[in-house]
Amino acid sequence: MKLTLILAGSYTSCTETREIWTDTCQTQQIDLEIFNLDDKQGENTARHYNLKTFPALIHDHKIIAVGHPSKEDAIKIITDLTQ
Repeated sequence: MKLTLILAGSYTSCTETREIWTDTCQTQQIDLEIFNLDDKQGENTARHYNLKTFPALIHDHKIIAVGHPSKEDAIKIITDLTQ
């Protein structure tokens, strides 16, 4: 399984969200690729999915989470995906 996280810069909320998703995915041994709107790949991905809210988490070509999750919410989302 592979997830993609799109961030909107180095804002505190994006940095914290990055840490939450990174830790949660590492614990579950899930690949997480991270893009930022500041780079071409992030910009193209955001445009492809017509993203307006960030951070955004994508799995299997679907947006599965947006915004800043709590650690518990992130764990639940990942657990639901792996079952």
